[in-house]
Amino acid sequence: MNDRTATLNELIDVLEDSRDFYRDAAQEAKHAQYRQLFERFAQTKASIAADLKTKVAARGGEPSDGSVSGGLRKAWSELRVKLSGDSDAEYIAQLEAFEDRIVHAFRDAVNDSDDAEVRAIAQRYQPQVEQDHAQMRDLKHSLGK
Repeated sequence: MNDRTATLNELIDVLEDSRDFYRDAAQEAKHAQYRQLFERFAQTKASIAADLKTKVAARGGEPSDGSVSGGLRKAWSELRVKLSGDSDAEYIAQLEAFEDRIVHAFRDAVNDSDDAEVRAIAQRYQPQVEQDHAQMRDLKHSLGK
């Protein structure tokens, strides 16, 4: 696997990991507004990941479908939600942590990749990634988390 494919697969991993947790949160959220928001975020992550997977495959690589550490993080987050007195607020706090991982991964790809094409791909999606992160962060803070 070349560096270009590895970096794109890292981005796919963080997107797929968060997409799965957003989908779970959308099914379990108590308030309809959160269910809709979580589902929209899950769709955004899935869309970006699908495009990145196409780019990896076009370069002869094997697209990733999530990470082991992401699965462990998801399990830990689900446990925290179950133990929480306010599951929607805890989902939001945990999802904001997933957003932190995504925004950092895209920033790293933009700033650190030696491959101009990888930087361009990450830059293309960075505004959406930053917007999603800001929205979830603001929602978390509005709930006092």
